[in-house]
Amino acid sequence: MTDVLAAAPSADPTLEAELAGDGRKSIATALRNSLYLGTSLFLLGLVWELISRRVGVDVLPGPVASILAIEQAHKEGYLWSDIGITAYRIGGAFLIALVVSIVAGALLGRSRVAERLFGPWVTIGASIPSLVVIVVVYLSVGINDHAAMIGTAFIVAPPMIYAVWDGIRSINPDLQEMARVFAVPRLTVLTRVILPQTTPFIFTAARTGLSLTWRIMIFVELLGRSSGVGYRIQYFYNLVDMQRVVAAALPFIALMLAFEFGVLRPLERWVFRWRREEAK
Repeated sequence: MTDVLAAAPSADPTLEAELAGDGRKSIATALRNSLYLGTSLFLLGLVWELISRRVGVDVLPGPVASILAIEQAHKEGYLWSDIGITAYRIGGAFLIALVVSIVAGALLGRSRVAERLFGPWVTIGASIPSLVVIVVVYLSVGINDHAAMIGTAFIVAPPMIYAVWDGIRSINPDLQEMARVFAVPRLTVLTRVILPQTTPFIFTAARTGLSLTWRIMIFVELLGRSSGVGYRIQYFYNLVDMQRVVAAALPFIALMLAFEFGVLRPLERWVFRWRREEAK
């Protein structure tokens, strides 16, 4: 048995050193990013407190008072239900806008005829006031969650379409011509040529669209829904209770921040990991 173990090949010390070095580098990067994020949030809280003292707590409550109001909302039982309802509506509206933007952006970017015929529609859609869109959708579909999602998606989709459209137009035509000359299958062209060049623009559209969806949905809920974060903000605003107004919005802002740093950015790093591999 001893002879067998002695005869077995030993691990490559160079490879082990590289793996250990990569692990230490990843931990150091994560700690550094956490430190920067914590410092940024601390400075934000400090600025918030200074502005609160300047304008008065009746206009803008400070961080401590807002956190206490959040705790009170949790005790009263409506905090997480409001967040869940609004998150559901935002998710639906965002998915509708994302699908529409990818399909429309790809069509406009790939077809000159479609660009000339329907390109102005995107500009017109981006120019219509949000209030008009919401009112028309509410009157057409009814005052319900589906109308809230559709109305928000109509408002959010145009800037997302522009981002995908620009991505399609930025594709290197030489690569496509080379693929055509060598008779590369269309699926391969899609996965190896088109997607790698357009994915950064799709991520930009998604990040922009998600933040815009959140802001528009609060407005939509304020106008026509009897539940959700937007409704709660309006309710406490009518009571001139600014602590509860801030307490209604702050947890969802924290949730969106956690989604950005906990889901969207890691996903983006994973999708574009080939860039780091090529840079080595």
